[in-house]
Amino acid sequence: MTDEQDTYDDQDENPLQGYFDWQVTTLLLAYDLTDPIPGDDPQAGEQRRAKVEQEVREFTLAVVPEMYLNDPNLDWPPEVMMTITRATFDRVNQITG
Repeated sequence: MTDEQDTYDDQDENPLQGYFDWQVTTLLLAYDLTDPIPGDDPQAGEQRRAKVEQEVREFTLAVVPEMYLNDPNLDWPPEVMMTITRATFDRVNQITG
Protein backbone atom coordinates (compact mmCIF):
# COMPACT_ATOMS: atom_id res chain seq x y z
CA MET A 1 0.00 0.00 0.00
CA THR A 2 2.87 2.35 0.68
CA ASP A 3 6.58 2.60 0.11
CA GLU A 4 6.80 0.63 3.36
CA GLN A 5 6.07 -2.45 1.30
CA ASP A 6 9.27 -1.80 -0.63
CA THR A 7 11.34 -2.13 2.56
CA TYR A 8 10.44 -5.81 2.90
CA ASP A 9 12.42 -8.35 0.91
CA ASP A 10 9.54 -10.79 1.08
CA GLN A 11 5.99 -9.42 0.89
CA ASP A 12 4.90 -12.14 3.32
CA GLU A 13 6.93 -10.31 5.98
CA ASN A 14 5.01 -7.06 5.46
CA PRO A 15 2.42 -6.66 8.21
CA LEU A 16 0.21 -4.59 5.90
CA GLN A 17 0.16 -7.18 3.11
CA GLY A 18 -2.53 -9.30 4.78
CA TYR A 19 -4.71 -6.22 5.22
CA PHE A 20 -4.20 -5.22 1.59
CA ASP A 21 -5.14 -8.76 0.52
CA TRP A 22 -8.32 -8.51 2.63
CA GLN A 23 -9.24 -5.21 0.97
CA VAL A 24 -8.68 -6.62 -2.51
CA THR A 25 -10.67 -9.77 -1.78
CA THR A 26 -13.52 -7.74 -0.28
CA LEU A 27 -13.78 -5.53 -3.36
CA LEU A 28 -13.47 -8.49 -5.70
CA LEU A 29 -16.45 -10.10 -3.97
CA ALA A 30 -18.43 -6.87 -4.30
CA TYR A 31 -17.67 -6.69 -8.02
CA ASP A 32 -18.58 -10.35 -8.41
CA LEU A 33 -22.00 -9.60 -6.91
CA THR A 34 -22.75 -6.88 -9.41
CA ASP A 35 -20.83 -8.10 -12.47
CA PRO A 36 -19.80 -11.77 -12.27
CA ILE A 37 -16.96 -12.98 -14.46
CA PRO A 38 -17.50 -16.33 -16.17
CA GLY A 39 -15.32 -19.05 -14.66
CA ASP A 40 -13.95 -19.96 -18.07
CA ASP A 41 -12.31 -16.54 -18.54
CA PRO A 42 -9.20 -16.48 -16.30
CA GLN A 43 -7.78 -13.47 -18.14
CA ALA A 44 -10.82 -11.38 -17.20
CA GLY A 45 -10.33 -12.41 -13.58
CA GLU A 46 -6.66 -11.41 -13.67
CA GLN A 47 -7.53 -8.07 -15.26
CA ARG A 48 -10.17 -7.40 -12.61
CA ARG A 49 -7.74 -8.25 -9.82
CA ALA A 50 -5.10 -5.87 -11.23
CA LYS A 51 -7.69 -3.11 -11.53
CA VAL A 52 -8.94 -3.69 -7.99
CA GLU A 53 -5.42 -3.76 -6.56
CA GLN A 54 -4.76 -0.35 -8.12
CA GLU A 55 -8.12 0.94 -6.89
CA VAL A 56 -7.32 -0.19 -3.32
CA ARG A 57 -3.92 1.49 -3.44
CA GLU A 58 -5.46 4.75 -4.63
CA PHE A 59 -8.29 5.05 -2.13
CA THR A 60 -6.08 3.86 0.72
CA LEU A 61 -3.36 6.38 -0.01
CA ALA A 62 -6.04 9.08 -0.22
CA VAL A 63 -7.13 8.50 3.39
CA VAL A 64 -3.80 7.79 5.11
CA PRO A 65 -2.29 10.90 6.77
CA GLU A 66 0.86 12.06 5.00
CA MET A 67 3.05 11.66 8.05
CA TYR A 68 2.56 7.87 7.78
CA LEU A 69 3.12 7.86 4.04
CA ASN A 70 6.34 9.83 4.42
CA ASP A 71 7.84 7.77 7.23
CA PRO A 72 7.76 4.01 6.66
CA ASN A 73 9.17 3.47 10.15
CA LEU A 74 6.01 4.72 11.84
CA ASP A 75 3.52 2.11 12.97
CA TRP A 76 0.03 2.76 11.70
CA PRO A 77 -2.21 3.30 14.72
CA PRO A 78 -5.68 1.78 15.04
CA GLU A 79 -7.29 5.07 13.97
CA VAL A 80 -5.57 4.93 10.59
CA MET A 81 -6.55 1.31 10.09
CA MET A 82 -10.15 2.14 11.05
CA THR A 83 -10.18 4.95 8.48
CA ILE A 84 -8.92 2.54 5.82
CA THR A 85 -11.56 -0.01 6.83
CA ARG A 86 -14.30 2.61 6.52
CA ALA A 87 -13.00 3.61 3.09
CA THR A 88 -13.03 -0.04 2.04
CA PHE A 89 -16.62 -0.53 3.18
CA ASP A 90 -17.68 2.78 1.60
CA ARG A 91 -16.28 1.52 -1.70
CA VAL A 92 -18.10 -1.82 -1.31
CA ASN A 93 -21.34 0.12 -0.75
CA GLN A 94 -20.70 2.16 -3.89
CA ILE A 95 -20.06 -0.95 -5.94
CA THR A 96 -23.06 -2.92 -4.67
CA GLY A 97 -25.41 0.03 -4.50
